[in-house]
Amino acid sequence: MSEKRRDSKGRLLRNGEVQRQDGLYMFRYTDPNGKRKTVYSWKLVDTDKAPEGKRSVLALRDIEKQVLRDLDDGIRTGDANSITVNALFKSFMDLRVDLKETTRCNYICLYDSQVREEIGGRKIRNIRLSDIQKLYMHMIQDLGLKASTVQSVHSILYQMFESAVMDNLIRVNPTANVLKSLRKMLSVEQEKRHALTEEEQARLIEYVYRSRYYRRLGALFTVLLGTGMRIGEALGLRWCDCDFEKKLISVNHTLLYKPSEHGGYEYRISEPKTKAGLRTIPMLSDVKAVLLEERDKKHHPNIKPFSIGEYTGFIFLNNNGKVFTPAYVFDTIQHITSTYNREEYFNAEKEGRDPCYLPKFSAHILRHTFCTRLCENERNLKIIQDVMGHRNIRTTMDVYNEATESKKLESFHSLDGKIKVL
Repeated sequence: MSEKRRDSKGRLLRNGEVQRQDGLYMFRYTDPNGKRKTVYSWKLVDTDKAPEGKRSVLALRDIEKQVLRDLDDGIRTGDANSITVNALFKSFMDLRVDLKETTRCNYICLYDSQVREEIGGRKIRNIRLSDIQKLYMHMIQDLGLKASTVQSVHSILYQMFESAVMDNLIRVNPTANVLKSLRKMLSVEQEKRHALTEEEQARLIEYVYRSRYYRRLGALFTVLLGTGMRIGEALGLRWCDCDFEKKLISVNHTLLYKPSEHGGYEYRISEPKTKAGLRTIPMLSDVKAVLLEERDKKHHPNIKPFSIGEYTGFIFLNNNGKVFTPAYVFDTIQHITSTYNREEYFNAEKEGRDPCYLPKFSAHILRHTFCTRLCENERNLKIIQDVMGHRNIRTTMDVYNEATESKKLESFHSLDGKIKVL
């Protein structure tokens, strides 16, 4: 009968356990794929002390417990110990052939900018909930990113690690419930978007058309405020999408200017994200007028017609004959706000009155403003939902309730003192 193996301290070693001559303990096992694997530790049990200068976080038998538990549950421990977060992202993206090109580019851009250098080189087996939490905290507190950006990154990471769970690489998804705890810690709340008031809307559009510099975007502002289209839908508008006889605008695609998988930025055409985005919007008389005026403008004959694939005949073109980018429109809106408010400050000082500033707004606020005006004048929620392209009626109802609440207050103010109640 062969004598059982013992370590240097005379302790019996279990099956698969070995102590090398340098004192390092090993445990050999066979993974679910039939491959031989080995784990190491300078300690046999937790009460042992690692040799001076040697680092050992877990004792061998604690590691064994994890390995044997994973083997029983079919978890591929060995693979999880060799696959990095970056490798997991690559395999995840290789499998997601269903992603639209725009979504794929967004995923790659977000991952490369926020995750790759932070935790991408670490093994997925070693990623903990606290690691993900620290990453999100860094994005908000140190980088000053919005909660919406963190949520977008979280969506990618959650899907990645969930695929690893489904493949039996890891037992649990380390990103699960992280965002919930983060909201509690930072009290992250989405800033409520408010539409421009009728007075603010009037001052804005008057200022744009009065300005020599901003007037070239006047037609775009009229379309945004008069149709409620998203900025990509408006910039992608073509002459063939406008039926001037029936006074209808067909929204059937959106224009994007996004990073390319191969580097740089490029124009792209995409279908609306939902079926509700495919819609027809009645053309207000003012919208029709500015579009016809835009169509009659003379353009430089030497500029090559702009096209994106088979899409041609775009309406809103810059001096180079290309479609304005969403980023350019965003920057212009910021310039308009700051320039107007600066001029308003000096005018108010000169005229001895309180200044009437324009609030900070975006192209989406112009869409929200149109929706609010529509809600103030239309009671049929299905019509509003259809015109706006809202997938969920609750989105329409939220705007409708806010708009009608304001009108209700105005109505009662006008009644004050006219009804005998005391």
